[in-house]
Amino acid sequence: MTEASAFVTVAHVLFIDMVGYSTHGTSTQSKLVASLNTAVLQSPSYQAATSAGAVKALATGDGMALVFFTDIAAPARCAIEIEAALCDIPLRMGIHSGIVAPQVDINGNDNLVGEGLNTAMRVMGFGEAGHILLSKQYALWLMESDGWSEHVVFVGTGVAKHRQSIDVYHLIRPGSDPTRPPALSATPARPTNPKKAVLLCRRGAQPDEELIGAIESKLTDFGHEVIVNLSDQRGLDWAKDVESQIRGADAVIAIVSPKSLRSEILEFELSAAIDQWERTGRPAILPVWVGAREEVLRGPVASLVEPLPGFRFEGPDHRSLIAQLDSALRETPTTRPAEIRFEPAGGAVPPDSPMYVERSADRELRDAITNRESILLVRGPRQIGKTSLLGQGSLHAEQIGARQVTTDFQKLSARQMDDGELFCRLLAKTLCRQMEFEYDFERHWDPMFGANLNIDEFLRALLMESDRPLVWFLDEVDKLFPAPFSGDFFGLVRSWHNARTTESRGPWGRLTVVIGYATEAHLFIQDVNQSPFNVGRVIALDDFSLQQTLDLNTRYGGPLPTYQDAERLHALVGGHPYLVRRALEVVASSKWPLPRLFDEAMHDTGPFSDHLKRLLLSVGTLPHVTEHVKAMLVGKRAPESDADFRLMASGVIKYGPAGTHVFRCRLYEQFLIEQFRA
Repeated sequence: MTEASAFVTVAHVLFIDMVGYSTHGTSTQSKLVASLNTAVLQSPSYQAATSAGAVKALATGDGMALVFFTDIAAPARCAIEIEAALCDIPLRMGIHSGIVAPQVDINGNDNLVGEGLNTAMRVMGFGEAGHILLSKQYALWLMESDGWSEHVVFVGTGVAKHRQSIDVYHLIRPGSDPTRPPALSATPARPTNPKKAVLLCRRGAQPDEELIGAIESKLTDFGHEVIVNLSDQRGLDWAKDVESQIRGADAVIAIVSPKSLRSEILEFELSAAIDQWERTGRPAILPVWVGAREEVLRGPVASLVEPLPGFRFEGPDHRSLIAQLDSALRETPTTRPAEIRFEPAGGAVPPDSPMYVERSADRELRDAITNRESILLVRGPRQIGKTSLLGQGSLHAEQIGARQVTTDFQKLSARQMDDGELFCRLLAKTLCRQMEFEYDFERHWDPMFGANLNIDEFLRALLMESDRPLVWFLDEVDKLFPAPFSGDFFGLVRSWHNARTTESRGPWGRLTVVIGYATEAHLFIQDVNQSPFNVGRVIALDDFSLQQTLDLNTRYGGPLPTYQDAERLHALVGGHPYLVRRALEVVASSKWPLPRLFDEAMHDTGPFSDHLKRLLLSVGTLPHVTEHVKAMLVGKRAPESDADFRLMASGVIKYGPAGTHVFRCRLYEQFLIEQFRA
């Protein structure tokens, strides 16, 4: 966890807008922008910050944002200098201190996003020509700087976008009369959307408790509901109360210091917070690392929060830390890493893709490959990510020094799947080609022994060539189930598993076979004693959880702007991996505005139209499957049948409560209701 990526930054943002810019023609607009650019570049405060590498300028079309990272008073001085240089161009300006984070825009250029920029723009929006307005956070800091307090006047409270209440102050230029202030409410108001924050630290530790007290006082002043768990009460009721508070909070702020690293109470509290976050995406967990930057913190508590973005407090001034925490509570920034590219949804996700979402199945597959288990069964319906998971397994096998090879049965033709002898010989030759293995087929492949014995001997030779383990990935094996020789082939795979016991000195302990499939194997393989599907480890892939959808949303740059939008998408598509990625892709790339996506989700011209048409084909091809779906739509329950297995394999239905079958997601159910109603 590097300093650059782990600790967020608070900046002082000056937002500038040229009033009436849009009323001018193109040539005049160009001159206005040029004049503003010149005034900024000639500003002594901007020049000093540029020399120190402590400012970044962002163009906004009709103005700009200047983001200062060190000098608190620099935005105020710069605003006054720019206004003086452009006395004939009406300007309005807003300044705020808050979190900013790096982002790469659609053209690959470095950019900044975050609450610091958003609130500065909203503060500016309360003003008119000639106004320099300040947020309360920035105003309080500026008034502590020498010579500024007499130039800062409280105006009132305004309500901005997302019902955010902002206390607004007016900056009076030194040596001039006050400009007419904006018309805002004269009475400060508490925020209309306060957040509930639980503060955690080790009891009795300093400066932990002192820091908690300062955070509690200031965040309460800012309008948040703050709960501090410093009670001496213990027992079951206390534990339940603490856990309830944590699970119901919007954010958990935890002080992590050398004295708290082995606190079992803090470990319990953080574990509850992380568990709730993994389930629902809330609460946000905001660790505050106390101590010098070179100090390394280790222990149970540190291991829980180390992977999370956090804040660093080196003391003694609390102001910067509290500003960052308040900013994070109000509006957590979403960033788009530089390596993200909008990959088309559908098909396998490459192992190195930033869009790959890891699930529990990934860890289970890696552990099983590392432990050299014999047969691994990756089961799941269409488009849930089986091939992508096999790709991750292949990468892991390579990383641990194992040999690995993949056979995709989807690439084989019907003729190749009709003859067992041809199939096994083809299988062996593809392994030779992929692994650069020399095998004398003329000498060792004897038709008298038959396909199974020949490929068994071939695989033995391949395993004996090296002491390194071999992982063989078999993808889309469903295509092999109807083949006349499938029972013999899968019986052979089962025999390699059995040979680990019967031939203890043989090479079979070095072989792991990973099988990816969707259809229930017992529908095609009658002899369970000859099937690998009842001895291997089953690794089931689940749909994305809400938290995983939120995580993927961040990787796409936050096309779902609110938690409620993510909940709404999750309720519609049920975490279906393809549908989630498709929705995020079309919204993030501006192909489909979010409201329109929800409105037209089931339409023939909507973002999921091709997918839903294929769904209709899988339901309507066989009459008994169609009738089964119609019965489900009206709430009728029928004994488990071939129709259920077909619908499970195609991903139309899944197991619900008490083992009943339910539709995979609400989108499917609503779409099918509309289709059969028509």
